Formats: sequence, structure tokens, C-alpha cells
Amino acid sequence: MAHTRDRSVGALLSKLLAFSPIVGIFGHRQVGKTTLASRLSPSYWTLDDRETRRAIAKDPKAFLLRKGQRPPVIIDECQYEPDLFPALKEHVRTRKRPGQFVLTGSVRFTSRKAIRESLAGRISPLELYPLILSELEGVELPDTVPTLMALASFTSSTVDGLKRGVLLKKTQQVMEKYLTHGGLPGICFVREERLRRELLSALHALIIDRDLRLIVETKLSMDTLMRWLQWIAANGWNAYSATQARNAVGISFPTQKNLLYALESIYLIRRIPIKGRSGVILLLEDQYEEVALSRGAYDRKEQLLSCFFRNARAQFHYRMGERVEFESYWTQSGARVPLVVRGAQGAALGFIAVAGAKPTLSQTRAADSFLRHEPQGKVVFLSGEPMKAAVLDPRVLHCAAAALL
Repeated sequence: MAHTRDRSVGALLSKLLAFSPIVGIFGHRQVGKTTLASRLSPSYWTLDDRETRRAIAKDPKAFLLRKGQRPPVIIDECQYEPDLFPALKEHVRTRKRPGQFVLTGSVRFTSRKAIRESLAGRISPLELYPLILSELEGVELPDTVPTLMALASFTSSTVDGLKRGVLLKKTQQVMEKYLTHGGLPGICFVREERLRRELLSALHALIIDRDLRLIVETKLSMDTLMRWLQWIAANGWNAYSATQARNAVGISFPTQKNLLYALESIYLIRRIPIKGRSGVILLLEDQYEEVALSRGAYDRKEQLLSCFFRNARAQFHYRMGERVEFESYWTQSGARVPLVVRGAQGAALGFIAVAGAKPTLSQTRAADSFLRHEPQGKVVFLSGEPMKAAVLDPRVLHCAAAALL
């Protein structure tokens, strides 16, 4: 198929299968979970199939005994059958072998009240994101952002290690399409915009009708929920305001709180906390979702920053190693470093998207504020155009975003 791509998470998946009895592959609907999992084994069962669900509901222990003879056993859309989880726990407790089961789902199953068993200590979960630039190019997952984060300072050697020339030009071309098409495999390769929007609309209707209602009961109409998602998309990279959302869409504060939890649980939105003040930034999971639902509300530097976040996170999360957090740095005086990657040992790498050939005065001041408050911090100014990378200061780098992706 035209949209089939090797996934960069494959190496991590193999490592998890080598030591964990259960591996979970979770994420947004239609990111490719089933395709990825079904390549692992012919023992594939989906709970979208009513007969399979009935067999598990009738006797989950017997189902696992019968199907577990050819591991790994793939159980797709696992969130639909609560009785599966205690049976899995007992099965792997008495059969201590790695790589027995792979669960997939478009819902974080621990968020369902009907599912009381978390499989803690027995499952190694990973999230599959929409396609990233390296997957679209068919090249290895880069480690550029983790490398920059580990550096004590930027030097001429840092510049030498970044993409340039033909490699930079190719990634730039892929990125330009990604900025407007995103990375959902069933949508991003469709040429006609009208058809892409129809496919996305159908996908969102399915997500809200099937997945959202597994987490929270709501009487809100599909139209109201979609208008709220559009409002969220249009206000990305701003602090989420429940008051403004209520005024715009008419959803009460308690309902917003419950729905936001549900939207995170079905991998439709991402929450980025704001350091320096209370509040969060909410982003749609896929780039095209953001573009289509915001209806042109984003300028290029915001699109670039969203693209960068969605690709940079995979460079960390698709590998074993140090866990990092993404946040946004704001001060009361108005300084903002929109995206920050923070490590466990105090390292912090901030990113600011630049619209022109060089940072504005306010962007430079924001970077200075961040560096004063972060002794181990560094800042990268991201350009949306191909350019020769430059070290502006031992702690400040200016380069093309594509050079890091």
C-alpha cells in the first residue's frame, strides 16, 4: 500500500518484547497500530469482532490458554472487554515468559471505570504517533534533538553535525508537505483537500461516538463537541482558558474538565504545562487535525513549532533511555519560550520558531530570560526555511527546523 512505512518505534518494540510478558501499543485511531502489530505474528485477534468479544466475555481464561500457544498473540482494540485484563494478569503471573501478548488500543484502558486492572508491572506500554518526517523519508530515526540536549554548549562541531546540502533540502521538502497534510497514514497521502477533510470528519465522528463515550458519558451533541475541538485547535500555543471556551461554545467548567481528561485518554489532544504560571497549552495530536480544525488560524511559525514538537518527541520516546518532559516557559513580564524539553538532571532545551531571517528583539529577550533562569539551559531558534546553522552564543543556536528532524 502507498501509505505503508517502516515505523521508527520498531526497535523499541522488539526490546520490550524481549523482556516484558505484555507489550501495549496505544495511540490515536488510524496511526498504524494494527498494521505494526499484525506484522509481529499471525496470531491476531480484534475485539472489533463480536465473536471474539463474546468468547472472551464467556471464558477469558480459556481464550488466553487456547490462543496463547503461538506467541506473541495480538489482541487489537483491547479496551472493549474489561474481563480480559484480570485474566491476562493471572495468565502471565503463572507463565513467566516475555513476549506473550501485544495489546493495542485507541483508548488508554486504565481510564475506563469498567477496567479495574492496570496490569502494572506486567505491561510495557508505548505510544505510536502519527508518521514523522524520517518515516515519510524512509530514513532512520534521527537523534539530533537528544544530542543537542546532552551538550554542555554549542560549538562549530555542533553545526557540522546537522543536516545540510541535499539532505537538508530533501527533509525541507517533506516538511513543507507535512505542515499541511500531517502524518495520519490514511489521510496524509490523499491528494485532494476536500477528500482529506471528509476522511478526517468521518474519523472524528467515529472517535467521538465510540472512544470518547467509553470514558465519559455526555449529552452534548456531535456539533457542540466538534465546535469545541475547533476552538481548541484555533487557540493552540495559547494558554487554554475554560472561561473563553465556555463563552465560545457553551460548555460548563465541570464538563470541560471531564471531557479534557477523556480527550487525552483517547489520544486526541496533548497537554503541555506552562512553567511560570498555572495553565496548559492544548494541541491536537496530528498536524493535519490542527490545520483543518483551526481553519487557518495558525501562522507559519506556529505550524512550524507544532511540526517540530510532533517530530522531536519521537526522537526521545521511541528509544530506551532518559525520560523527558515537554513544557512551555512563560514569565509574568511576557517572555515566552513556547517549547521546552526538560530532562531529569536539570538539562533544559528551549525552542523558539522564527518567522524571518533572524529572531526578533522580543524573542531574543525571551531567550535571555530563559537562560538566566536555567543554569543548564540552551535555546534553539528554529527557522522554517533552509539556512546555514549558526552558533549565536555557546548556549544559543539558530538553524533550520528541518536540520534537526
